[in-house]
Amino acid sequence: MDREKAPKRPVAEKGEHIIARHMVEDENLREEKNLVIDGVDVSGRWNTFILSRVDSDFDRSFFREIKKTVVGSRINRCWQCGMCTASCTVTPLYRRFNPRAYIYMMQLGNLREIKKYIDVAWRCVGCYKCSQKCPKQVNPAEMMEALALLIKKYFPEEVESKLKDDEKVKKIYDDMILGNGRLNLATLHTKSLREMGRGMELFSKVERDAIFKMIKDGRAFSVLMLGKSSGWSKSRKAIEKYLKNVEGMERIP
Repeated sequence: MDREKAPKRPVAEKGEHIIARHMVEDENLREEKNLVIDGVDVSGRWNTFILSRVDSDFDRSFFREIKKTVVGSRINRCWQCGMCTASCTVTPLYRRFNPRAYIYMMQLGNLREIKKYIDVAWRCVGCYKCSQKCPKQVNPAEMMEALALLIKKYFPEEVESKLKDDEKVKKIYDDMILGNGRLNLATLHTKSLREMGRGMELFSKVERDAIFKMIKDGRAFSVLMLGKSSGWSKSRKAIEKYLKNVEGMERIP
């Protein structure tokens, strides 16, 4: 093929090969899209350079607050090996969810950085794979729990604005558990999409295929007929009383 007519090599997006790209500020990333040095094309990723950064915006009181909690008491043990992030089941779905990085931010008391991840920092599903893999027994899963509680305290307005849809889904979830004593995933899925203004997705091919599969294997009827747990009224009263007490404790200054 004639070299002049050969298609040009596509130029990679700025820093796209960096695994934790979201943790590098755009202004700290230097990369030329078209660069030839001594006749060699080093465009894109081949000339990537990350500028060093000095950050002194720390709040040690935040670190001490984390350390005082039962779930965050082992934060000093972390040596940043990255096993928690490597074993995390959420990170492949949300690349910005990075337990190792969050623990480092908490160790420094770097609230400015933590604030950037309010929308994803709470997404830990509690599978505890990270805690099982941690060589220092830091218990990253419970560290994420501590972080989720404290970002609501430090950034209430941002949490309310960024997690508005998630709070709506949480209310549907809570009402279902409190009302019936069990979770109906089909109902939760349907109500959640409607509440978020995504009701039309229920008519997509993916949804239709899922429904037909459930009908075919006989699960559809049992899911639709899922009702209240037996003798749930007494348990519900006990839980409501507990939640009321917890709410009262949270209001104590």
